[in-house]
Amino acid sequence: MEQNLLQNQLQESFQKNFQEYFKEIMPLGNLHILEQGKADEILAIFFSLDAQGFNTFWQSEILQQLCEKYCKTLSFKGIMQVQYTLLLNLQNAFFKDPKTTQELLKKTLSNLEILKHKNLTKSILLDPIYSHFNALINTEIIQNPKQAKKDSIFKAPKALLEDFLGESFKLLTAQQIVIKKCITQNFAHLLPNLTQLEALLQKVQNQHFSLGITGVLSSGKSTLLNALLGKEILGTSTIPETASLTLLKYAKTTSVSVSFWNTQEWQDLKSTMDETTLNTLLSDAEFHKCLETFVQNSTQRLEISIDELPKYTSANYPSKLCSLIKETTLYTPLEFLKNNVEIVDTPGLDDPIIQREEITRKYLAKCDLLIHAMNASQSATQIDRDFIVETLQNANLSRILIVLTHADLLKKNELEAVLAYTKESLKKSIKASLKETKDAQDEEIEILFDRLDFITLASYPALVCQSDPSKARELGYTLKDSNFQALIDYLNQTLLGKNSTKAKDIIYLCAQGFKRIYQNISNSIALEQSLLFAKEDEVKGQIAKAKQEKEKSQNALNSAKNALDSATIQLKDFSITLQNQLHQKLQKAQEVLGERVFSDIIYEYEKGKIPSKQRLEYLLDFGLKDTLSEILRFSAQSLIKKISQLFLQIQTYLENITLDNESITSQNKNFNLYLNPTLLQKTKLKILTRVLKSAETFNKNKQDALRLALQEDFQEGFLDFIESLMAESNEIKNKYITYFANLLDSSKEQLELDLQSKENILQSALSNLDLNTNQKKQREKILLEISEFLKAQIKECEMLQYYATRKKNA
Repeated sequence: MEQNLLQNQLQESFQKNFQEYFKEIMPLGNLHILEQGKADEILAIFFSLDAQGFNTFWQSEILQQLCEKYCKTLSFKGIMQVQYTLLLNLQNAFFKDPKTTQELLKKTLSNLEILKHKNLTKSILLDPIYSHFNALINTEIIQNPKQAKKDSIFKAPKALLEDFLGESFKLLTAQQIVIKKCITQNFAHLLPNLTQLEALLQKVQNQHFSLGITGVLSSGKSTLLNALLGKEILGTSTIPETASLTLLKYAKTTSVSVSFWNTQEWQDLKSTMDETTLNTLLSDAEFHKCLETFVQNSTQRLEISIDELPKYTSANYPSKLCSLIKETTLYTPLEFLKNNVEIVDTPGLDDPIIQREEITRKYLAKCDLLIHAMNASQSATQIDRDFIVETLQNANLSRILIVLTHADLLKKNELEAVLAYTKESLKKSIKASLKETKDAQDEEIEILFDRLDFITLASYPALVCQSDPSKARELGYTLKDSNFQALIDYLNQTLLGKNSTKAKDIIYLCAQGFKRIYQNISNSIALEQSLLFAKEDEVKGQIAKAKQEKEKSQNALNSAKNALDSATIQLKDFSITLQNQLHQKLQKAQEVLGERVFSDIIYEYEKGKIPSKQRLEYLLDFGLKDTLSEILRFSAQSLIKKISQLFLQIQTYLENITLDNESITSQNKNFNLYLNPTLLQKTKLKILTRVLKSAETFNKNKQDALRLALQEDFQEGFLDFIESLMAESNEIKNKYITYFANLLDSSKEQLELDLQSKENILQSALSNLDLNTNQKKQREKILLEISEFLKAQIKECEMLQYYATRKKNA
């Protein structure tokens, strides 16, 4: 069967089964689901859902994980977008690799049968899915790559394929210039519709790329980073040299800026230090002077020379000024940092200063990609595994690259064994973490594990090859042997390159915005065209109808605004209720743990001793970890549940006023309150510091005073814990309210713009009544020309989206 005929037949099958169901749904970008090992299971889950099924299962862990990764919004419309996108992807995949796609479809249908048998799905989508999938499965096709290429709908110039980001931007910019000129000449009343085009292009130009680099002490993190930069910028000693978070940014000249803790942050930090450490710091004259000068109510910054950097950031500098530094920004003219690339270099996951670890985690949450360094000779330590699992579950990172450094120190078979061990260890840790809260399913483990990528790297040889080529030749080092190119290729493919996944996603969304605007203008043109030869009463009838639509839309806007106001009040009340619940839970925990610590101190008093710091720390570790973790989990789950409920309620109102679902989904963000391990550690240290003082102050004859003191110690520590937790909770709540307020404003702005355009067109139609026949025909010609022009522009946008989502070798 000829491929173009087959395409037409399968397209008819697609339209027959799905056109009506997905008529108001816009597809997403490339979801990269079909390439995954568990693709058949993911497909079955998504295709098993209809509105009723989503309402039943939307709170399930696995569905929430899938929605977080693939949907742009936690709603059934978000599910429908994924379903529609997957169907289109399957259609394309069938013509590229029919045999593999048919096997995938068979497995998917088998999984759907299992779900049906277990009464987990009764979706109205099942019948059309079965019909279409069986049509694909039973179709024989002889692949002819040359013919498929010839028959391709879209023809892209070679330059576009070589520099997708740059050439796409040029094409869209040219479109914007031409359409603006055309609209200005003939449809001035539609010019407000074009303001968003410039904003979309500006967004493409202002893209920012952020790389986070993490690792424990001796992981080879600094050498890896220096290799990336092509120059030895950061210290690589096994001693913890760099003790502050460092941001590396591009500038034509090198400069350094250090930021100090503010007064409140310093007080918070002091409460986690033991008295000996604090006194040692304060006894240093230079430290004390710097503390008085730079630790103020607001954050102070100091410009320093590159030679002074160790004084402020090195843990080995005598005055320990690094303890006062919140973060360091290093501006340098390195090629790698051009084009808005920023690197976040962390001081290490085992940083003794808890506050700095908190800042590190907040920065990493904003990164586009995380690179985690592990020394191949000691990979997958407990700290490594805990960090990776926590980041997978709580951060909004789509990918984490694990780089096994110092690969040149191991033989090939040893390195392969280390890589296999690292993967297996991480998979076990993911499984163990999931089982803490529920029974872990294999597919859930795979979903998280699939977000990890692995590369081995001889980082020191890679650095020497770039920074000192003659030395590299002398030592026999080559970039090829170091595997450095694999790292660069990965970064270019996923993030930094002109044809990277991120570049394609950026252009896809920009083209989607252009299409939406062109379609709105086309609708206005079509309306004027339909009324060009209409009678006066027909035009006035349309004007009356438009007024009714405007009134209806205003009512919908008011309802959405009322829903948002109601959600704000509900969240405020929820915060009060949650805080009371946390106080009750902590009061019970305090009674149990306080009595345990009290008994232990009295026992030591009876022996004429004072409990050691190690003993008290052990008691608090043992008692606080499970208690506070459970309270954190309760708080997070309560907040997520409440926000999810309000999310669905408000989104229903927004969908009534938003003309396309993309307006909602393109702005959706995930606001999750996660289990912050640094909060647990900080609470323990605050309580420990106070309890140690109390244990040293009293004796066995002052038991009542000791008991009261311990109550105050725990109350103070728990008070800070609740305040921190509620601050995080309120931050999430405020982001949520701000997000929907902004979404409501943008929906209102778009709606008013569309209504005004329609009103202008109708007024123009009234004016056109006075035109003679020849004038109307001339106007009709202009309308037809602009209509065809817009169709061509839309097709160009679709071409960009096609190349943004197709596989590399397709």
